[in-house]
Amino acid sequence: MRARYLQVLAMCACMGLLGQPAQAGQNAAMSHHQELQGVVMEKGGQLVVKVPNGTTYQLNEHRSERHGHAMPKAGDEVTVVIDENNMVLEVHPQGTEGRHRFVVGEVLSIGKLQHEITLKTAQGERKFQLDKQDLPASIQDGAKVRAELNEAGRVIDVHPLKPGAGS
Repeated sequence: MRARYLQVLAMCACMGLLGQPAQAGQNAAMSHHQELQGVVMEKGGQLVVKVPNGTTYQLNEHRSERHGHAMPKAGDEVTVVIDENNMVLEVHPQGTEGRHRFVVGEVLSIGKLQHEITLKTAQGERKFQLDKQDLPASIQDGAKVRAELNEAGRVIDVHPLKPGAGS
């Protein structure tokens, strides 16, 4: 009986180890962002999105325009995309879905004055407009990164790839 228990335990451990690479690949493709439903309201003369837990997030008119959306009005129901630092990346009108894509490559240059990043990808050298100006310190020339692009093709977030990680 004890031998059977050890066999089952060993088999479960092996199955867990074999399943990890596939799971790691799935997690690498997922965004680190939250999509929250909320209602636009006015607070202190500014438009904010209030989500069900009571948190409010300030809206930026220029960001909406860059993403191809009209600035929402008070009372509109929206989906707000929040990054890992609780900053608003994007606001979509309720019922529309953001179609983001990811690009993996090596940073060739970051033009902070031009608001662009140049990546060496599998398709060659490509320039992208930066929507997010405050990049992590680890994002420097030569770094392998995964950039998230919004519907307009602008980079809204960049994360360094862990060594050995692919697309």
